[in-house]
Amino acid sequence: MGHIKALAIFSGGLDSILAVEIIRKEGIEVDGVYFETPFFPSYRAKESAFQIGLNLRIVDITKEMLSIIKKPRFGHGAGLNPCMDCHLLMCQKACEIMKREGYAFLITGEVLGQRPFSQTKQAMLKIQRECLCGDYLLRPLSAKCLPATLPESEGLIERHKLLDFKGRSRKPQMKLAQKLGIKDYPTPAGGCLLTDLEFSARLKDLLDFQLKAKPNDIQPRDLELLKIGRHFRINPQTKVVVGRNQKENELLKTLALPEDAQLRVISYPGPRVLIPYGGDLEGIKMAAVLAVSYSDAPKNRPVRVQVNYKGKFTEVQTSALPKESCKPFLISKA
Repeated sequence: MGHIKALAIFSGGLDSILAVEIIRKEGIEVDGVYFETPFFPSYRAKESAFQIGLNLRIVDITKEMLSIIKKPRFGHGAGLNPCMDCHLLMCQKACEIMKREGYAFLITGEVLGQRPFSQTKQAMLKIQRECLCGDYLLRPLSAKCLPATLPESEGLIERHKLLDFKGRSRKPQMKLAQKLGIKDYPTPAGGCLLTDLEFSARLKDLLDFQLKAKPNDIQPRDLELLKIGRHFRINPQTKVVVGRNQKENELLKTLALPEDAQLRVISYPGPRVLIPYGGDLEGIKMAAVLAVSYSDAPKNRPVRVQVNYKGKFTEVQTSALPKESCKPFLISKA
């Protein structure tokens, strides 16, 4: 039959590790691809690939994902997670690599019924139909629960050597891992930030306001900021990010751009406050209030706040607001 190579859409979780090892056992060489965005970074996949000696490439799909998030064909989950569209995008991207580089078929670690939105039988078969090379998409862990694919019917792999896992229990996977001698694998975790309701609220705000002001100009830095601090929407021009601890303050300092406004309370410990792209005068005044409100400064008298904007340092005096009065500006899932 000659040398056969398969391409794994690899997440780094136990399921994708097992899918790779099942195919490897049949003498088929497997390479991996991880599709990365700020919503699901690649560090876990890199660690798992290293553990099992998998050649892994990283492909950034942030731009395509932002377009999908704004207008998904198959809708969102509880947050802004367009799981069906995301799976299809990854399949299409993997197809391009498969055809260009001569892989015989694709594999994923998906398990039938494990996820309620994207891994129902209906959803998995829909992805198969929509994907440009869906007939070559094999899910080794649940293959016996699904119609035969071309890799099976063409004799590239024997169907009876594939599995029939289904449902949300991980006991079958853990038992198989033990049998295969796989000891190091990550614990299950919500790998996609788009399923997080707090993060989704912040991303929706970014799409609603920043895209209107700067069409098609959301930068990776803007998405990284969504993971840090408290976020407040003052007006359409002004979003304020307030650090919650020293680590976040340092991250905000690292992520700041020359066109941002930065504020800090003078003479008292307090948060670093960032206004991406500067905002407006009203927004800067409110940001100063937030800086004092979340600092250790006295709450009953005016306090000085330093403002660094476009290389110029100025000072404003303002007083704290009760935390309850700040909440209407807070971007949250509520």
